[in-house]
Amino acid sequence: MGPRKIKKKEKVRRNGGLESEDTSNPVPGTIESIAGISSASQLQHYVTLDMRLLNWNYLNFKLRLRTSTRLFVLKDEIRSRHGQITDLKICRGYFAEKNELRDDMSTLQDYGIEGVPENEPEAVCVIQYDFKPKEYDNPILLAST
Repeated sequence: MGPRKIKKKEKVRRNGGLESEDTSNPVPGTIESIAGISSASQLQHYVTLDMRLLNWNYLNFKLRLRTSTRLFVLKDEIRSRHGQITDLKICRGYFAEKNELRDDMSTLQDYGIEGVPENEPEAVCVIQYDFKPKEYDNPILLAST
């Protein structure tokens, strides 16, 4: 049986609107309050992603994220490092179709990537990615000087 928590209360402001007051702190005198343990901090696990670009080692990098991070955040980080790209593919471990991470709204934890709490040694997961640079058909951009 878990510790008893105080539920959210609503109080009326002077202008008549409702204001939500979050009082989800542990009840004084419980084990959580005595030890100073917060249940939210226990749930935050971190992982270091060893990002490896397929066939080119010079653009590899490492990225530390929470396991609750969604895949689209990782894709945005890759796009910000490489500029305009198309056909981005991300794979866990080695590059194969069965290891491809496709659903942008899934978290790293949903894909089975395990993390560790912030104070422990880092957990490393190898992620391989590949993309195609954006093709331009503008003759001015294609002209050589």
